[in-house]
Amino acid sequence: MTDPSDDTAGAIIEVQDGIVHLTKINEYVPGEVKKKKSRSAFSRFCLPFARCCESRKTDVSIVNHLDHKQETLEAYVMKSVSVDQLESWLEKKVETYRKKTRETHDASIITQGESSTEFFQNLEKQLQQQNIDEHSTVLIFARYIQRAVATDAFRIFKIVSDDSDSSVNCFVMDSLNLLTGGKFVNTDDDIVALVRNVANTQKSIRLSKNTDLAFPKIPTNSLREFGLENEDANYLLYQPLLNSGNTIYVIEMWRIREAYDDKDVQICANIVAALHYIKLFSMKQKESNMSDLLLNVVQAIFRKMVSLDELIKNILKSAQLLVNAERASLFLIDNDNSELVSTVFDLKFDHGQERNLTQPIRMSINQGIAGHVALTGETLNITDAYADKRFNSEVDKATKYKTKSILCMPIKVREKIIGVVEMVNKINNFDFNREDEVAFEKFSIFFGLALYNAKLYDKIKRNEQRFKVALEMLCYHNTCKDQEVKEVQETQNDNWTTFNDFYLDPYEFDHLQKCKAVITMFDDLFGLSSFDSMTVTKFILTVKKNYRTVPYHNFDHGWSVAHAMYVILKNDHEQRFNYNMKLALFVACLCHDLDHRGYNNKYLKDTKSPLAAMYTSSALEHHHFSITVTILQQDGLNIFSKLSSNDYKEILQYMKQCILATDLSAFPNNLSKLNKIVNQNSENQSFNWDIPSNRSLVMDLSMTAADLSASAKPWDIQNKTVKVIFEEFYGQGDKEREAGQTPMPMMDRNKPKQQCVSQVEFFDHICIPCFSMLYKIFPNTKPMYDMALKNFDRWQSMCR
Repeated sequence: MTDPSDDTAGAIIEVQDGIVHLTKINEYVPGEVKKKKSRSAFSRFCLPFARCCESRKTDVSIVNHLDHKQETLEAYVMKSVSVDQLESWLEKKVETYRKKTRETHDASIITQGESSTEFFQNLEKQLQQQNIDEHSTVLIFARYIQRAVATDAFRIFKIVSDDSDSSVNCFVMDSLNLLTGGKFVNTDDDIVALVRNVANTQKSIRLSKNTDLAFPKIPTNSLREFGLENEDANYLLYQPLLNSGNTIYVIEMWRIREAYDDKDVQICANIVAALHYIKLFSMKQKESNMSDLLLNVVQAIFRKMVSLDELIKNILKSAQLLVNAERASLFLIDNDNSELVSTVFDLKFDHGQERNLTQPIRMSINQGIAGHVALTGETLNITDAYADKRFNSEVDKATKYKTKSILCMPIKVREKIIGVVEMVNKINNFDFNREDEVAFEKFSIFFGLALYNAKLYDKIKRNEQRFKVALEMLCYHNTCKDQEVKEVQETQNDNWTTFNDFYLDPYEFDHLQKCKAVITMFDDLFGLSSFDSMTVTKFILTVKKNYRTVPYHNFDHGWSVAHAMYVILKNDHEQRFNYNMKLALFVACLCHDLDHRGYNNKYLKDTKSPLAAMYTSSALEHHHFSITVTILQQDGLNIFSKLSSNDYKEILQYMKQCILATDLSAFPNNLSKLNKIVNQNSENQSFNWDIPSNRSLVMDLSMTAADLSASAKPWDIQNKTVKVIFEEFYGQGDKEREAGQTPMPMMDRNKPKQQCVSQVEFFDHICIPCFSMLYKIFPNTKPMYDMALKNFDRWQSMCR
């Protein structure tokens, strides 16, 4: 009997009624199935039968018979063919089959003669010729890998993940045309662990039947689909396919004779490295061009990096053009306050009409369409906004604009939602469609990258400004000296009157006495024995050093505010604030104006001060807190060192809140909230202290009252303080005039009559409402309210 040729691969021989039949199984060609028969090849294979025939017709009869009666051929082979001959045939058959596979697909293998670019260009052409889904695309990749490393058979496993666990499904092929036949089914348990290991490690694994105990059961049915009948596969290679850092498929590749080597693994890795082409080439050409356009837009934006707000505005303009939206808004997530913050809101398609926001718009993250997207990460395409119960129509009422459709999508960086983009009303009254969603999703990726890099850029710029401020501070400030510590320790206070007095005159004490007084009040409120007394003394002296010698916002003012807070806390007999709150309130008062320059926030912003560039709002107050933390971080100055880590962290959070509350621009909003709460509880005359937000508001109110305590002092103290305040105001006014600006009337030393007018307005809008509310919550603070009313009357009479 002659050797079988490669044309007999997969031939099925059967003998029926003395006639031999041959059927050739289908060979796989991408996109089509071809059938071939090779009688001459079979005649050479069945020479013993042919010799019994007298003509070609007889040969055909034998072939036809063996096609339908393979058991006859099997009986003949078992009886008449030796084992050695069978092994020889098998060897030649396998070698011929593998040679044919390598030759057939040689043009598709990445070799030294073909670059990776050419390889993927060929792949691109094939993918573009087929209207295929994701599974079929993966099958094409598997076929390319099979050709590249000359595997005998392969299986594809899909990693299916849900909220609880991940499962493994195997692709079962219905026919040799892999692009049209097949489905995913559950995988046998014996292979799941092996595939999961490959998926989790994201590394290729090679196995040998002779050496690896983990070698799985040979999938006979799957091998049969590749024309392998009763073949004993001995070698395995598992290759993970990744997408966005996750394993989505694992290809299992079988070989019969030759073990996989490092070169095979490398070839697979080279192909898999371009797996992102799956999505790229499955998208429409229009979407691909759109991606290029978006990339160019973002690159152009980066080259014009000015500020975060300008970047956001430029990107939103491009997004509007992309989906033809009438209006657009971006909300960044403020996780600390559970709010959405927008500095670019309601951007109109006619970009000459965008709204310029003087203050960021803030809204609860639990409200509206944007809030839902921020919390869930879900993209929403709403065709009828008013029919959606999540829609907040208050903005429409305020702007007299009718929202019809909304396309809202989260902005993510490293899988974390950092913001939400909201597009409103597609131009020409169309609804946003699926194509808009896809385009918008692409854009959101670029948007996230742009915001991330812009924040890094902004952080660098802030650090530069912070460095300049630090250098300035180093030239001015220093820590306390040992001699100063000794002087404070030797200062006597035996003859001092009680500090529990709302009307105490702060001008009766010098600086050393005031430092000693702070220690006395600190001990009375918190017990000095619980702290390191030397550390407390050094801290207080260093705080004094870090106040500048400006007319009003100096250490004397810081001491007066701390004393006022001491009296407020001492007269809160119900102990409404806990220990950490009281400690934070008192220390925050002492430090609340550290390194104040004698100019307000507006002046620093107008003069483009490095300090103002560091913060988006309340620049001075943020700086005061920053200096406080800097002092606490110095060796021997952390008065909270004996507290637990959690207590220390909580106190710092309270202190930051308290110091920021001394920005009077925040007072009207806090007062409005408190009025609402107090009015709601007016019937039962109770204020619910168990609600954290209520306590937080009262802490802010107490800081404002302590900061304004000079307005609630007897007239001689009040009048003396006002003169000092206006000395500082006039200093700023002089600077503004030197710069060619017109100062505010109350800061113009050429308009002294404005002192009285400005004080009446200040008492009417700030002081009296503040002390009135404090009195309602803390009845024992009535002396502050009464004296403020007397001073108000005095200022009014002076203006008549």
